[in-house]
Amino acid sequence: MDGDDHRGCLRTPILAEDEASGSNRGPEAREQEARKAGHCSDKALKLILGLQFLEVTAFYGIYLSLIVYLQEVFHGHSASNVASVNYWVGVSYHMPVLGAAIADSFWGKYKTVMIGLSVSVVGMAMVTASAALPSLSPPPCVQNTICAPATLSQKLVFFCGLYLCGVGIGASKAVAISFAAEQYDDEDDDGGKKGSGRGAKASYFSWYYAVANMGMMTAGTLLVWVEAKVSWGLGYGICTSFVAVAVVTLAATAPVYRILPPAGSPWKGVFQVLYAFSRKVKLKVPDDATALYEGEEDAKDPLVRPLHERLQHSDQFRFLDKAAIITDEDLDQDRDRPWRLCPMTQVEELKTLLKLIPIWLTSAVYFVANTQAQTTFVQQGTRTDTRIPAPSLTAVETALVATCVALYNRTSRRLTPLQLMGLGHAMAAVAVGVAAWAESRRLRMAGDHERMGIAWLLPQYVVMAISDASLSVGQLEFFYDQSPETMKGASTAFYFVSVSLGNLINSQLVTLIASVTAAGGGTGWFPPEMDDGHLDYYFVLVVVVTVVNFAFFVALAKNYTPKRVR
Repeated sequence: MDGDDHRGCLRTPILAEDEASGSNRGPEAREQEARKAGHCSDKALKLILGLQFLEVTAFYGIYLSLIVYLQEVFHGHSASNVASVNYWVGVSYHMPVLGAAIADSFWGKYKTVMIGLSVSVVGMAMVTASAALPSLSPPPCVQNTICAPATLSQKLVFFCGLYLCGVGIGASKAVAISFAAEQYDDEDDDGGKKGSGRGAKASYFSWYYAVANMGMMTAGTLLVWVEAKVSWGLGYGICTSFVAVAVVTLAATAPVYRILPPAGSPWKGVFQVLYAFSRKVKLKVPDDATALYEGEEDAKDPLVRPLHERLQHSDQFRFLDKAAIITDEDLDQDRDRPWRLCPMTQVEELKTLLKLIPIWLTSAVYFVANTQAQTTFVQQGTRTDTRIPAPSLTAVETALVATCVALYNRTSRRLTPLQLMGLGHAMAAVAVGVAAWAESRRLRMAGDHERMGIAWLLPQYVVMAISDASLSVGQLEFFYDQSPETMKGASTAFYFVSVSLGNLINSQLVTLIASVTAAGGGTGWFPPEMDDGHLDYYFVLVVVVTVVNFAFFVALAKNYTPKRVR
């Protein structure tokens, strides 16, 4: 495809424009290198999507069956297994923030993705060796009763590899998304029509979501089956080979990509406002907002501050307006002025971010319920009468999520992003409530020495799929639309960090509940043998937490004031 013809680029927009690569291109050298790098390459986009398919498939190939591996191979207790998975996922999904900061400030996107994936290959190789070599894993249980625990050295090899994998893939995940968006040129597309390239860039998000779901489905069916029915070592080896192929391909196809130098962290503006505010904290905010610094001269120079939107003044967090108060010192000195005097729009960007944080925190709590589909739901499945691997049930959820997203793109535009997020919160409570009922039924049948069929768990996966699709799409649209323009490229990380916090909260909650309920010598809710515990009680607790969180979300959504552009 000709580099100047963008009409063949992927185009199925589901989100608005992305400023991941263009909002901080300040230096002229960066602008010149961007022009030399060329325009959108359909080949580059397809290659990146293929690499992301390999990365997602490999990551979920380990994630979806991890709790089963810890249970059946490492002979861990149910509570510690859940906590271990949640800790690992929590760390993995915190890494996008670190990866984005490193890419923007030091290495650039291409180098960050390359190094991150390379680190994950080393980690996955260690996990594969742990599963394949008898000396690095505990011996099988004797008559399913006497199970030797893993030794310290065995745990060290496995968990070091596991966390290297999580850190590497996590750090490169969000960066790879913005790297793909960077392949587009905002300024010249479709015969020079300014801005039309942004619509093409936005189409990438829909393709990424589809490819990610395909990767999760492949992991939840093929890889999970290989791990459970053939060999853990072979299954993890396939995961390792996928990421290794991604690294080699990324290195071999470097000339195809549009590689730009680091643009500078978008968080710099936030710190500038906070520092300017701290210097003027004793000043009084003027009653007339027009007396505040507007930054007209800077706005006219796109190399100094390339803004495309100017925000209206708001009355919330008015104390931050002090950062835009003009003093005699500001007029006398030009040096370091951005750290002493901030334009009103820059102050409003920080205000907008502060308004988004409480809503984002409710999303983090939401994932306490959502993560049950990859942990406790799977544990339920291992205790049912089934001929398919229990983790394969997540493939059903993945397929349903993709279906729900497709239906949303066609029919649900009547719902606002906040309404979609509200639907996701509500359905999560219903899904875990259904799981509590199913677990109560399973325990009753286990008491009668019967096994419940795995089909009884399908309803909770169906409802959770509706919840996941609603909240994920709503959150992506809401934060992308409402995030300050200089942070749109980093807005994707909000989703990953909310997943991370949800998993960390759930791991702490499981550990606390297991300790409290087992106090005094009782079996507790999470004993070594699930049939002696009360996972159904834990599900009820999660429902209560989710309902309370939903109530907070509704209150925040009703009182939320959208940002206003002048």
